[in-house]
Amino acid sequence: MDSELANDRTFLAWLRTGIACFGLGFVVAKAALIINAGGESVPYRGWYSLTGVLIVLAGVALVVAGLWQHRHVLRTLRPDVANPLPQWPVTMTTVAVVAGVALSTLMAISA
Repeated sequence: MDSELANDRTFLAWLRTGIACFGLGFVVAKAALIINAGGESVPYRGWYSLTGVLIVLAGVALVVAGLWQHRHVLRTLRPDVANPLPQWPVTMTTVAVVAGVALSTLMAISA
């Protein structure tokens, strides 16, 4: 039981790191607007947006990797159990992936 709880905490750490990447990517993408507050044009403004989108998509990949790792460890811990695996990690991953893709799409459109 303790191993399963540790596995759950590890998944939540993957999820938390992915969501932190969402925030970092957004800040990087919008940094050109903050820098542009002086009224001068920021060179390579599109690169800020592209980098931000890539960071958000990296966060999405982290969340998916966390789910894969969680499922793999859980199957290793309970190889003979016929009970289905818990669905909350899948739900959390789905919500995070949809949010990350939506955020990166909005950032790309607003560039």
